[in-house]
Amino acid sequence: MEIQKLNLEYTYKSGFYFRIHNGIRHVKTVPYLSIAQAIEGNYDIRLGNGEFFNTGIGGFFVAPSDIQQTKISKQISCRWVLLKIKLNDLYRIEDLYDFPVIVPDSIKSEMNSVFDRLFTAKNIFDEYVCYYEIVRLLFLISKKRELKTPVYLESALNYIKDNYKSKITVNSLAQTVNLSESHFFSVFKKAMGTSPIAYLNNYRLSIAVEEMLKTDKTITEISNLVGIYDSIYFNKLFKKAYQMSPSQYRKIYKQSVNKLKTI
Repeated sequence: MEIQKLNLEYTYKSGFYFRIHNGIRHVKTVPYLSIAQAIEGNYDIRLGNGEFFNTGIGGFFVAPSDIQQTKISKQISCRWVLLKIKLNDLYRIEDLYDFPVIVPDSIKSEMNSVFDRLFTAKNIFDEYVCYYEIVRLLFLISKKRELKTPVYLESALNYIKDNYKSKITVNSLAQTVNLSESHFFSVFKKAMGTSPIAYLNNYRLSIAVEEMLKTDKTITEISNLVGIYDSIYFNKLFKKAYQMSPSQYRKIYKQSVNKLKTI
């Protein structure tokens, strides 16, 4: 397929600094393509049920949207960008292209330079120049492939994104694509690398983390906001995914933001 149009529908940049001696584990699923760099320390990163890869110091990893990320890091400063890239007004870039989990050495130096310019940009025009440059570099290391997610599962994924605040069951998801519950469970897990409810909970936690870091809402308010109305269950899910309580995570992040500014 010839690419005739490329749109950046969402962009976001951020970073943090963790001074922790024991490896901290993160499990999350986000609706955007992620490109992250370990400035100090390093990441072990796994996508779905695949093998772990290590970034090395200064290395980058690339994670497609809607795929569970498992990251283990310690004593690390990092920075990342989130992108939603639409091709020909129809496909996400990761629907049509595969990317290596770890950015190869051949473009690592150039990617680092672009990140440096992006994180010091003074206006939105310079930022977008950098975002498009990142996309260009991604294409250099990409491989064309068949559509990964069955088209009919897109309805279920969109249903989760639109209704994650409400009660969602495997059966209700199966109904969105006119499949039996057992058949839907099977094809979803094969395509997404995790069960429908695990995917839903990871998606909710990802939204919750954004709210924790960007707002002053209480943990209970955030739990309710993402559709988990039992705060004890929310804390249990969060601690399983992040190896610490929500309040501990928020405290460490806020401390890390201040520390990152001094690096």
